[in-house]
Amino acid sequence: MKRIICISGDAASGKTTAARRVLARLPEWRMVSTGARFRDYCARHGLSPQQISHLGDQLHRDADADMLQVLREESGVIAEGRLVGYLARELPDTLRVYCQCPLPVRAERFHGREAGFSVEESAALVAQRDEADRANFRHLYGIDYHDPIYYDLVLDTSQMDPDQVAEAILAAAGE
Repeated sequence: MKRIICISGDAASGKTTAARRVLARLPEWRMVSTGARFRDYCARHGLSPQQISHLGDQLHRDADADMLQVLREESGVIAEGRLVGYLARELPDTLRVYCQCPLPVRAERFHGREAGFSVEESAALVAQRDEADRANFRHLYGIDYHDPIYYDLVLDTSQMDPDQVAEAILAAAGE
């Protein structure tokens, strides 16, 4: 079994659901989420999560450095976030997963979990967040986190239910 499982993907791609389903099958493990950290920061400072990509370079670099430290030093961790696959690219005994999902499906998911937005507004917000994140990571690290070179496993989460996604991840991790 791999010592670390990293799950990356765009907004509403299923990465958090996948991480939670994997965690349910590995109760002795813990989950670390970059997105949760940023959402908590936004909540404490009265900001919208849509502003995460605009929080400033140093805040992003610090969060990434904290995540990388966890990935290097710990075992039994399910790391979830857009950049975790990239951060773990050189670490041994780590499974790096990318949850791929088309924008219309992600917009429906976002619409279902975020009150007050139509499906069309949800699609626009998700696409806007995608582009802001992509530009931010290009600016910070000169990379596109969608590049399959950073992943051991790419899953189309629009074609699988959450339990199937978790099973595929666990099988690839060697459970």
